[in-house]
Amino acid sequence: MLRVGLALLFGTLMSPLLRAQPMAEAGTQLADLISSLLQRRATVSLEFQNLTALAPVESSSFRAALQQELKKTGVETTTAAQPETLRVTISENVRGLLFVAAVSSGENRQVAMMPWSAPPATERKPRVKLSIQPMLEQSEPVLDILLTDSASELLVLSPSKVASYRMDAGKWTPAGIAGVSWARPLPRDPRGRLENVPGGFRVFVPGTSCSGTIQPDFKITCVPGNELWPLNPRDPSTMVRWVTDKNVLDGSANELPTIENPCGAGWIMLGSAAGDTEDHDQIQAYEMVDGQAVAASGLLLVPGPVTSLWPSETPGQSTVVIRNSKTGNYEASRLGVACTE
Repeated sequence: MLRVGLALLFGTLMSPLLRAQPMAEAGTQLADLISSLLQRRATVSLEFQNLTALAPVESSSFRAALQQELKKTGVETTTAAQPETLRVTISENVRGLLFVAAVSSGENRQVAMMPWSAPPATERKPRVKLSIQPMLEQSEPVLDILLTDSASELLVLSPSKVASYRMDAGKWTPAGIAGVSWARPLPRDPRGRLENVPGGFRVFVPGTSCSGTIQPDFKITCVPGNELWPLNPRDPSTMVRWVTDKNVLDGSANELPTIENPCGAGWIMLGSAAGDTEDHDQIQAYEMVDGQAVAASGLLLVPGPVTSLWPSETPGQSTVVIRNSKTGNYEASRLGVACTE
């Protein structure tokens, strides 16, 4: 017979929880509640589900904070199978959010619920503004772009090749093509990165690593491999791992691009999400305030779904690729961040 235990954080604790409080504080209290259902020094398999209108960056921030707080109580979380499973769900009603934590071990199941009221929305002037500079448009998917030779040459990574372009009369003019032979077929939704290295460039796709030269010959050599992909440098004290619907690399979590904050210390994070119609996506900048990801810019609407959002080799910029909903073409651009003051 299935045995179920239920723990409700109501009663004397109900009033303080219904007052507005930061999500980081809610993570601390939920971690304490969960740890009371487990043996100390337990290791559990964690499943996380967001059923609310919270932005992906906010729910991912809360998940990271919750895991850190659980670790402080002696509870380790993992995605690997374990005898005990912890499933955390965020739901929503007219009074606010409701966190539900279910701990399962064999036939035993314990459930803890904790209500939470979000702080009232306040008018916050955007600290930064986003700008977009179109670089190239083509019918074949663009996985990444890279500026080389003092920004006079542009490399474009596609699923079948790397193309070289030279600036001529203010336009990018084709200069060469290097075909590639991947070690294994690319997934249906391919991802890839380009990186500058001394004497040439590197190409990374799932299961394959390539080395390329531009001079004296434009060519590429590929070998099987799963090397770590290049990520942007960041301040370790502010490093947070995120998962968004647009930044998934070969089935695993990928870090959001970050740009050094042009208005002060720290970093600006860039994230994308679906817009209010199928024809548009939206991009927004975030910064960390009191342990929470807070919107730092207005929404930048783009005319189609974002297919890639990567750090770039140019400080203060990121690479964004969209598929234009009207033309079907892939548009590669550089996304810049500037201070509004």
